[in-house]
Amino acid sequence: MRMISFFFCVFFLASCWPKKPYLEQQYKKVLGWIPVYGADTAYKKLTYHSSPKPMTKAGKIYVMGTTIYQNDIGKGIHVINNSTPSSARRTAFLELPGNTEMAVKGNIMYANNYNDLVLIDLNNATKPVVIKRLVNMFASYNAQKPYAWQAPPDSGYYECPRFYNDSIIVKWVKDSVYQSCYKF
Repeated sequence: MRMISFFFCVFFLASCWPKKPYLEQQYKKVLGWIPVYGADTAYKKLTYHSSPKPMTKAGKIYVMGTTIYQNDIGKGIHVINNSTPSSARRTAFLELPGNTEMAVKGNIMYANNYNDLVLIDLNNATKPVVIKRLVNMFASYNAQKPYAWQAPPDSGYYECPRFYNDSIIVKWVKDSVYQSCYKF
């Protein structure tokens, strides 16, 4: 009987102890990043824009004659006219989501499109054509899906991605998240 009353007293008194500070902060809302999902096949599209787009995150550069190709990390490739080097200007944009690398040999551009290796024919500068797609060529680098590499745009709190079978992260948006979410 004494043992039961001892446990009852300990249990009763323990419920009156103040909460630990980290538990109180765990549920506060803060500004953070939330992933936006899209269809799994949506990223496999190469789109040519005849008007230039603003550079967001400059990447590698490749020069082919008087044309310069420059990565915009995660978005695609800028086409820059360098016929007059003192006044080089962006003339077009190849939208290739998830692109981080590229190389050119002859008139063929080799670029990644998330996990896929894409071969693009550059013979007609205004109509680049995907001539071959090697699916999951970079699967060992990027284990499961294309969304694995795409982290939120800047530091702070973010909501953990949910791993749906038929979707990828197409972008991140600022919204309120619980402070208990991950921080980087």
